[in-house]
Amino acid sequence: MTLQLVDATGAALASPSLSQTEARNLKVTLKNAVGTVQAFKRVAVTLDSPFAVLTPQSGTQLTDAAGVAVFAIAPASVTSSGAVTATAKASVDGAEVSKTLDLQITAGNVALSGLAVTPASVQLGQSVNVSVNASVNGQPAASNSVTVAITSTCGTVSPASAQVDGNGKASAVIQTTVSGSCSVAATTAGVASPATASYTVTTAPVTGIQFVQVSPSVIYQQDSVGANSSIVKFKVIDSNGNPVSGQTVNAALINPTGGVHFCDAAAVAGSAVSAAPSGEVSFSVCSGTQPETVQVRATLAGASGIFTDSNILTVQTGLPTQRFFDIAADRLNLYCGGYFTSKVNNDFTNITVNLADRQGNPVPNGTPLALVTEGGQINSSNVSSCLIDGGACTVKLLCQDYRPLGSLNLNGSPLGDPRPGRVTVLAMADGEESFIDANNNNRYDPGELFEDLGAPFMDKNEDGLLTLAYKNRITNTDEGEVSYPIAAEAKGSLACPANSNVWLSQPGTCNGVWNGSGTKPDGSRYTPTKVRRSIVIVFSGGEIGLPGQYDASIPLASRTAVLFSSRNSIVARLADLDGNPLPADATLGVTVRKPDTSNCTAKLLDSVIGNSTEPTVHEAILEKCSGGETIEFTVVVTSASASKTSMFTVTVP
Repeated sequence: MTLQLVDATGAALASPSLSQTEARNLKVTLKNAVGTVQAFKRVAVTLDSPFAVLTPQSGTQLTDAAGVAVFAIAPASVTSSGAVTATAKASVDGAEVSKTLDLQITAGNVALSGLAVTPASVQLGQSVNVSVNASVNGQPAASNSVTVAITSTCGTVSPASAQVDGNGKASAVIQTTVSGSCSVAATTAGVASPATASYTVTTAPVTGIQFVQVSPSVIYQQDSVGANSSIVKFKVIDSNGNPVSGQTVNAALINPTGGVHFCDAAAVAGSAVSAAPSGEVSFSVCSGTQPETVQVRATLAGASGIFTDSNILTVQTGLPTQRFFDIAADRLNLYCGGYFTSKVNNDFTNITVNLADRQGNPVPNGTPLALVTEGGQINSSNVSSCLIDGGACTVKLLCQDYRPLGSLNLNGSPLGDPRPGRVTVLAMADGEESFIDANNNNRYDPGELFEDLGAPFMDKNEDGLLTLAYKNRITNTDEGEVSYPIAAEAKGSLACPANSNVWLSQPGTCNGVWNGSGTKPDGSRYTPTKVRRSIVIVFSGGEIGLPGQYDASIPLASRTAVLFSSRNSIVARLADLDGNPLPADATLGVTVRKPDTSNCTAKLLDSVIGNSTEPTVHEAILEKCSGGETIEFTVVVTSASASKTSMFTVTVP
């Protein structure tokens, strides 16, 4: 085996020195002891130092037909310096043979020249190209042999470290981020002073204003609960879309009709200077006395053609309106007990009130709602009122005294419902009467149709009238109904219209004038009224009232009774002893008592009593009944303290 250092032509070199600029190879010639060429044999070459590198990197290959294997060898970098030993090994005729060769590496003399920036002047946001020549020992650096670091004062360089190409040139791109006189520097290992050059970045022209946001996008008129102002934000940008600071922007309201205005009295003209570095400018807009929609137009000072409009800012009334007032309960009938029934305390039903303005939008969070009750206890965080959150609020009605006793009939003239245990709950809030917005301008105009409201009252006896004094049916004690105050300007002496609100106003207290929020044509303000809804909650007993057990005061139509019977069906009305429905969550069952000779079966269509303010009707479907069988309607009422089971029996005809 022989091991030689040769040049690119294969000529042996007398000096064992690797070159930084010229190709060098290790040539291995393999023969056996008698001089026979060893073709196609594996040869492995290793280096004892990282200062040099081999090609192929594996350091192994087969000899050719002439028994020769050639490996390229070069300094690892232009700064590599020192000695390295190359060792070649192979197997010949079963024996390992090897050769070593000591080599010298000398660091190259690296120089940078010809740093160029093109173009020499650009607008902010545009890019420039940078290139620099690298030489080693006076010759162009070989591809990837030199890494050049490039930096700039006015932008981001990519790549920040560039390797030279086959012509010894390193290149990069600078994305400009700063305007002004700029410099670029290139340096590499072994170079004492960097190469430098300069270029200019000019400011890009302002070409636009962008709308950023309006927050909040819905505000409420001056006399309403909720936010009364909004921040409208814009951004000044250049031709590259970058923010521009220090620019004066003028703002104006588009089609303001209800008194909406810029909040800052000192900035009525609506001008502001864009801030650095965001380029943003903000304007504060305050609501007026009318609901409306408005936009803000931002225009660059001195350039009327550069402008943009904001998204729509909506000014809402914020006041609930009668048509959008809703009240509901999760249980209309719960086990509390009235007068003729057993009584329990502290069970409750949730009463939820939903409020929206004339557009059906939820009223502002924090809108107060007052609730009053004829019996039991209203409880919400230990107070009897609540604040609207998300368009609604929920209170509890607790089972406890007072339990209403019903209304006494005087001289045979009915004065409301005589049944005990029926609790009226009234909810009220400051709001406006519903109207037909004929011209769709989102405000009331004189002459538009509206639903007049009078003074609210609690209709305890459910007769639709304000009865100032009457007697409790059971105990003959005094009782009476009261109305609740509203603003004097909202109350009159006219008859109230016969619409869906007729039972919600004290008769003879409507005024024929729309009441709500906003400004009248003469500049005076409209007067709000009380919007309201009521709901009846039944304090149900826990057992079925049997027909022979009722007090004479309970109407026949409200008692437990058989409404229909045949051999195919039994229909029964079930009520407690107060003539009220049993609890909504009471379970319902049916069984058949029959002689052994009967195959009669019964099936109910219902499994629970269900929500109702009146006694409930249930049907048992019969099959194979011959007559004389007993059908048992069973109701199970469960409370926190006990479980009650009661039964109503019907004989099959």
